Amino acid sequence: MFDDAPLAAERGAVEAFKKAALMVLGLAMQTYREKLADEQEVLMHLADMLIDVFSADSAVLRAQAALGRRVTQADLQGDAARVFVNDAALRIDASARQALAAMADGDTLRMMLAALRRLMKIAPINTVALRRRLADETVARGGCLFA
Repeated sequence: MFDDAPLAAERGAVEAFKKAALMVLGLAMQTYREKLADEQEVLMHLADMLIDVFSADSAVLRAQAALGRRVTQADLQGDAARVFVNDAALRIDASARQALAAMADGDTLRMMLAALRRLMKIAPINTVALRRRLADETVARGGCLFA
């Protein structure tokens, strides 16, 4: 679907993030029904997931737009998006696991965690090199990269 596009892996990751958030939300609605508003901890995990989904989607879309317009710092925006998506994957996975553990146990929990693992098959990247590049450029420019 996104194979030839710039940041294809990151676009695919964002789609997986959306599915993971929907999976957790669906289980929450099924588990708690009208009482979902009383489950503040589960809602907190869902909110954290949704913030990362929205932010990752936005970062990738902005980087893709910069690449498409051939903006001078487009490659740096791509690097920043890659770092953010990588880190968001870890946070989303952790929040999803905590929320699932709050709602299910035993075989149901194992089944839900297996589904989450299938969704979140996102290979980690070398963020150290990308962060160094971004930091070096920030120092070289004497400030913000994306003003």
